[in-house]
Amino acid sequence: MTNLVKKVNKAILLSFLSIAILGCTTKLTTLSSEPQTVASKSFSESLNNNVLVRFKNKLSENELGNLNKGFNIKKFQMLSNDLNIASIELNDKTSKQKLKAEYEKNNLVKYVEDDEIINIPPYTVYPAEKQDAFSIKAEAYKPNDPLYSLQWSMKDIGVDKAWSITKGSPNIVVAVIDSGVDPNHPDLVDNLLPLIDIWNQFDKDGDIYVSKTQTINFSGKDGNGHGTHVTGIIGARIDNAKGISGVAGNVKILPIKAANHEGSTSAAILTKSILVAIDNKVNVINMSIGGPKPEGTKALIDAVNLAIDKNIVFVSASGNESNRKSNRITDITVPAAYSRVISVAANTKFDKVANYSNGGEEIEITAPGGGSRSDEGEQIYSTWPTYLTYESIDTGIKNYSWLAGTSMSSAFVSATAALILTKEPNLTPAQVKIRLLSTATDIEQVGFDEATGYGKINVYNALTTTTDDFKVKE
Repeated sequence: MTNLVKKVNKAILLSFLSIAILGCTTKLTTLSSEPQTVASKSFSESLNNNVLVRFKNKLSENELGNLNKGFNIKKFQMLSNDLNIASIELNDKTSKQKLKAEYEKNNLVKYVEDDEIINIPPYTVYPAEKQDAFSIKAEAYKPNDPLYSLQWSMKDIGVDKAWSITKGSPNIVVAVIDSGVDPNHPDLVDNLLPLIDIWNQFDKDGDIYVSKTQTINFSGKDGNGHGTHVTGIIGARIDNAKGISGVAGNVKILPIKAANHEGSTSAAILTKSILVAIDNKVNVINMSIGGPKPEGTKALIDAVNLAIDKNIVFVSASGNESNRKSNRITDITVPAAYSRVISVAANTKFDKVANYSNGGEEIEITAPGGGSRSDEGEQIYSTWPTYLTYESIDTGIKNYSWLAGTSMSSAFVSATAALILTKEPNLTPAQVKIRLLSTATDIEQVGFDEATGYGKINVYNALTTTTDDFKVKE
């Protein structure tokens, strides 16, 4: 085990970590462990001819020109001057293999590797009417947002008490690397920084949905819905008398669109997204994305490590591929498996690890993810685009929806990190992690375990404790 990666293998195939929801009284469909191939044809074809390369040092234009002379290069894009990582698209597979063979033996090159296609499995979203109504008793602080009563998770992890200390600060910025956001959602707009569309920097066709009856251009916004849901958990405006409350409802959100409406993306796009977040000097990165624990690309690992070196707290979901009722527990996904990333599992409202939540020694903390079965309680209620998305064209859902998964859990932890940094802005990522783990509440087992890590996040405790000497399990 290195200090960078916890047991990481070779290829990366990432998927958004959310699961299907069919309502409180209906058995819920769990996430398939096999990602679906849904990438657009043009994107898939171009990606087959892509490589990622890291040079040992910064090269001049002349050096790059000489190095690439003779190769049939279609597009060369430097992703990071700090890391000297570039994405190269060749015109055909033969040219790609030739370039790889030459690069691998060139002493200017640290590594060269295939870019990897990344997909999300399909999931279903449902509006509030599909859930039984319930109420929350005697909060320490109750915002005036009318749908707050649906947010059982706030009291569950002590957010209501934490709000008596801070609701976040606009000086703290959380980057949400996801499918984008609805930039005009009334419950988000006051906290959103301008969306950065990395997807469109890589795909010449943009993000356009085409069916027999309509064509929709999702460029510059969330065409899937997942990113808007995650963003609402973190930063829906608090006390605006609209909709729901975000855990850190006064912080700023930098939405980075790294996937198209189908949920397709690649290792290069995610790498570039992290580097853009670094350039924008964010305080926290939330990546509710993950893939099976074969090995992540070296470029993605390097980008994650650079972000943490730049004093950015990095939070990631552990994955939804398990079925604990059938004794099938799947390994934690990457990048959550990387040792310096905060790895998040999911709990239900009954303080049980969720049926779908992955497990293993890399799990560090648990947060509300909601139930995937009728006996696990409600899911997580949050914002959804105000327009129809690829995932809601058939259902007509707009504005708000229920989802469950470690994607949601990751968002709760990212938001808590933002509250901690509002109160103590000089803490390092390692100190924030220590604060979160040392103040967690045990559920199911006492002490560390491979299902819940160090326990369920306790936001109030995290804001009222100054522990810096907690020993984390290696």
